[in-house]
Amino acid sequence: MGNMSSKEFFFTGLSLSNTPNNDSSVCVIDRGKNIVLLDKLYFTSDIELFFEQNPYIKNSQITVSIPHDNALLEGKWRIHCKNYKMMDETFEINRNNWTNRLSNRCSDILLRLKDCGKKVSRFDVNLLRQSYGLSAHYLQRTSLDCKSLQSALKIKFGFDELPENMLPASSLEAILGAMFLYDCAMGEVKSQKLFEYEGLEVLGKR
Repeated sequence: MGNMSSKEFFFTGLSLSNTPNNDSSVCVIDRGKNIVLLDKLYFTSDIELFFEQNPYIKNSQITVSIPHDNALLEGKWRIHCKNYKMMDETFEINRNNWTNRLSNRCSDILLRLKDCGKKVSRFDVNLLRQSYGLSAHYLQRTSLDCKSLQSALKIKFGFDELPENMLPASSLEAILGAMFLYDCAMGEVKSQKLFEYEGLEVLGKR
């Protein structure tokens, strides 16, 4: 999966939230680097239905962000410790999964897609933004940060069709994921495997 050159015509990025209470967004880009679909999804069933029935998916590479596990924790020390936990450490006592830093939401759906022969990968929003020179200059996902990211996608990366009004943060992150797949397929950037999560490769820009 490290070599992303392919014959797929579409490139799908999904910015996945950790709960149905927050919006997830999907973006599909074609080989002309046109955004052919940009939509919001909420429930896991909606995401599953999209992957099963959307016509673009049949001829698409797919990448999905890994959401952070923001489950409420008991005790101030657990809240602070979580940010510094090593991902490969395990504890015999892990009540309420407080050591989990990443959410495995929809992992089963993505593995089924992989088993059906689809090219599916994961990406880390922060690392991908950093590699493209789009690191947050403001508090992430605030209106100023979104405005900056949207302007950069529009001016620097050629997405002229983006509207003047502000898009949700998840939509901008979905565009970023789809753009990464597009750039890899076109040979404009090279991808590398950063690590593996829930049976799928997490790819980044080399």
